[in-house]
Amino acid sequence: MRHRLWHQANICGVDTMNIFETMQDYVDRNHYIDVADKIPVFLCSIGTHIFNGLNKCGTCPFIPVGDDEEGFAIDSCILRHDKAPLYTPMSHVADTRLHILMRGMKGSGKSVLINLFLAPRTGLLANASNASIGMAFRTDIGPNSITEAGMFGSVNEEGEIMGRPLAREMCGGFLGFEEFSSLVDAAKKDHSTDMTNQMLTSVDNGRVKKAMRAGWVEYTTRYTLWAGTQPGRFEMESGMDRRFFIIDIDMNPEKEILFKKAQAKQASMSNMERLELADIAIKIKDFFTERAMEVIMNPPTGLWFDDEFNEWLFKPEVRSHEADLFRRLAIGYAIMSPDYVGGDKLAIKMTPQLRQILDDCLKMRRNVMDGDLLLIKTAFWNTQMSRSNLLKEVSRMITNGDYQAAKRWVEDNLIIQPWYSEERSASSGRGRKGVSVFIGYEPKTIDAKAVKLE
Repeated sequence: MRHRLWHQANICGVDTMNIFETMQDYVDRNHYIDVADKIPVFLCSIGTHIFNGLNKCGTCPFIPVGDDEEGFAIDSCILRHDKAPLYTPMSHVADTRLHILMRGMKGSGKSVLINLFLAPRTGLLANASNASIGMAFRTDIGPNSITEAGMFGSVNEEGEIMGRPLAREMCGGFLGFEEFSSLVDAAKKDHSTDMTNQMLTSVDNGRVKKAMRAGWVEYTTRYTLWAGTQPGRFEMESGMDRRFFIIDIDMNPEKEILFKKAQAKQASMSNMERLELADIAIKIKDFFTERAMEVIMNPPTGLWFDDEFNEWLFKPEVRSHEADLFRRLAIGYAIMSPDYVGGDKLAIKMTPQLRQILDDCLKMRRNVMDGDLLLIKTAFWNTQMSRSNLLKEVSRMITNGDYQAAKRWVEDNLIIQPWYSEERSASSGRGRKGVSVFIGYEPKTIDAKAVKLE
């Protein structure tokens, strides 16, 4: 059935659509504001999700087995197949999911983008009836309040996983949270202190593993997470920044006016235009389904990144731990490209469009990730202090009182800066040697005796 529908869609030209141009036309005609540099990231995330399914879903842990009614199973999944992985850097099966975190003020349009793709019934990825027969992706917008057990699971006295943990239910699908703080805040409560650790591993390699008194919670899940957060609630310590692609959404008075004008146009749209947009939405939905089926049924034989793309990754603005995120973005772009052809190596070439996407995304990431760095640099420029005092200040100003997170932040962000230096005390006295830090460029000392007078 899947092969027949895929063949019919290709005859109709659905799979040859330029999804980047079609999506831009769709949001323009729907009067979306300030999304031209953000829509491509979501499309690339969908592409990497499909590729990740090709690379890792050849061994699905949730295939129904006989009449086992107690064991969890997903009856049908669009990403299920029996092929070997093809992308194995360092001899490991790579996880290529591209999770997205949008940072923006209240009313800046974060939930608008999540709903564009994941809203029940109307979302461009949402198709519950087709998903139930393996012809679409599983999609859901997460609850406003959730516990660690609700997200990842717990066990009863018999050692069986209780209920329906959301991370397991959404394997192979897309999960959206309109406010990421619902997950972050849960981690601060006694019953959900393990939320952050489980989140890190599940979005990184899909593994969920908990040792509990009555038994184990252990499974693998491959959901892609999209979330929004406000700047005041933005917390990316503990390595979360390495797992998420950051989208920065600006808000200003001019944009407020544009939103009001767009709302007026949306309210006055004619029935004919609404029908035309509904037709485009159906074609976009069909494209996502057919592209996933094409990649799974006629996969590439390997990957190849051209020299121009690799040179872009060598830019000093791209941190070493961020390079793989941009590499995943490029894979997603190639998968969603109208030029995609299966059965051969997938060539990731630096096209003008891909370069523009990469440049826009790097700028947004630097705006977000370097904002805290600029705060510390500005507040303590040309200042010498003990490292312990610096950690207290970082804890107060950046990591919301978390001293251990402040240590990780300094190690990940400050130590590599040319204007930051540390020096251990040369004191010969008793006690622990303190570490002094200096933020600024230390003046060079000049040996007066070495200076020759003219």
